[in-house]
Amino acid sequence: NDLNYFQNNNPGGTFSFDNLFTAATNTGGASGSGMASFLLGLSNNSSLVQTSLFTYAQLYYQGYFVTDTWQATNKLTVTAGLRWEIPGVYRERYDRQAVFNPTELNPALKGVLVSGNPVIGAFDLVNSPLHPEKGLNPEHYGLVAPRIGLAYRLSDRTVIRTGGGVFYIPSNVQFSQGPYGNAAAYYNNAQNATIDSSVTYATTLSNPFPTGLIAAPGRNPIYQANLLGGSLGGKGQLRFENAGYTEQWNFTVQHQFPHDFALEAGYAGLRGIHLPLGLQFNQIDPKYLALGSALKNQVANPFFGVVSTGTLSARTVQAGQLLLPFPQYQTLTDPGNYSGDSTYHALQVKAEKRFSSGGTLLGAYTYSKILANVETLTSWLDSGTGVAGYQNVYDMRSEKALSSFDSRQRLTVSYVYDLPMGKGRAFLGSVSGFADRIVSGWGINGVTTFQKGFPLGITATPNNTGLNTGLRPNVVAGCQKTVDGSAQSKITGWFNTACFTTPAIYTFGNEARTDPILRGPGIANYDFSVFKNTAVTERVKVEFRAEAFNLFNRVQFGSPNLGQTTAANNLFGQITTQQNTPRLVQMALRLRF
Repeated sequence: NDLNYFQNNNPGGTFSFDNLFTAATNTGGASGSGMASFLLGLSNNSSLVQTSLFTYAQLYYQGYFVTDTWQATNKLTVTAGLRWEIPGVYRERYDRQAVFNPTELNPALKGVLVSGNPVIGAFDLVNSPLHPEKGLNPEHYGLVAPRIGLAYRLSDRTVIRTGGGVFYIPSNVQFSQGPYGNAAAYYNNAQNATIDSSVTYATTLSNPFPTGLIAAPGRNPIYQANLLGGSLGGKGQLRFENAGYTEQWNFTVQHQFPHDFALEAGYAGLRGIHLPLGLQFNQIDPKYLALGSALKNQVANPFFGVVSTGTLSARTVQAGQLLLPFPQYQTLTDPGNYSGDSTYHALQVKAEKRFSSGGTLLGAYTYSKILANVETLTSWLDSGTGVAGYQNVYDMRSEKALSSFDSRQRLTVSYVYDLPMGKGRAFLGSVSGFADRIVSGWGINGVTTFQKGFPLGITATPNNTGLNTGLRPNVVAGCQKTVDGSAQSKITGWFNTACFTTPAIYTFGNEARTDPILRGPGIANYDFSVFKNTAVTERVKVEFRAEAFNLFNRVQFGSPNLGQTTAANNLFGQITTQQNTPRLVQMALRLRF
């Protein structure tokens, strides 16, 4: 797999503004305005400009397998197989990749002490004495995946099927594990907007990077020093990562009833193990939150004169920064960190009716539940679900909750039907000539989908805990969260927002990663089409088709605003977006000869 790739999401910079600079105090609250901060040019420390390299990657995948089907008896069929997976690791043509070593003394910080201790945590280039492999990770050679399936014919009309297996995650499922997302291939230049939590500003929008921009380091010998002080989200790949896999199993009964009607009912289960979840390495240990506002006190910066960018280049620094696991960096996220866990259980029912006149009616219903401490790898594509983040990475056990993709109930009905009219059909079967061309050849098809909404992951803002923590609100005990009424009647208050309060500063909220009760708007969608096939001559045929997507022009509302906040412009609990598109009608005419 060759992957020659370049991407820069922020070549001109992304600048963020909040209400803290213009608030009465730097803890925010209801005062201040993000717009006022913008007009003053006072962006916050999350602003950045990205510099990146072209990357030239290769990934070698191997899979060896054996499988066989054995007719054990005239009723029992056994299919068994075994795969040996060698997923491969990304290599970059010019070895411009580095991995993070959390136990190594940082060679660019020799002689620097933090709380009397040397600074640990450094990056090692691939194909170097500290990381002899040319890829990010050593290859996994011990991944053996068995699977088995059984089919038992209980009678001529009833079949029982069951099976299970192990399935390993491909290496290329995690985009950021490739060279493009590596610390050596692109660099986030973070603005040093303030060093005292928005009490005073250090730079403004008119000149956000007074010392210039740092380029992506590649294999430049000074790469270690260039990474100091950086915001390294998605850059903390480790040398040794687990191999992610799933265990899947199912049990199904199928029965053929008279009149071409079939019914299938089954159970499906899945366990995800060592799933990639992306973990923030540089979150402050919650035991230090008891220090409260002292975490924001300015103290002497041990990195002054060594770090050349961001808040760590100033003479003083917040005391909390020096309590981070790796205080020489602002943020540090491992995009892989294969430690995620998920479980899935589902009842699946399918009914199918075939019509002798031509056509099929198919209905499928699923009742399921997903629990996980891991979510999508493409959150930028899945924002409609209200994807929930982590609050405390030191307690991932408490981060396991309903998945943001737990749809719970889903019903899909699809159909294709040739209308029984025209020559040789049940109705108007004796027509001929021009009348036959008008009334014959008509048919319909469509898909109708009903689905419950996804769970809601509620956050609290502003996050006064800070120091790379997440924050969720507290739930008022005994409060009725849900609101009765139609979807249209609840768009200005989808749920009872009074049930959620902002936690005290430097404390975490008790809300789960996704709320166990509240869900976003569901789906009720109808797609429908009418078609007609007409034979003009024996060799020339005309096909007409009219299709309508979202036939009844129903609105599927987007997720409500999930940021519980004390700001005056509070949209918490309100729906302000539409998830689907209005009705789309299209017609086509095809001539076949």
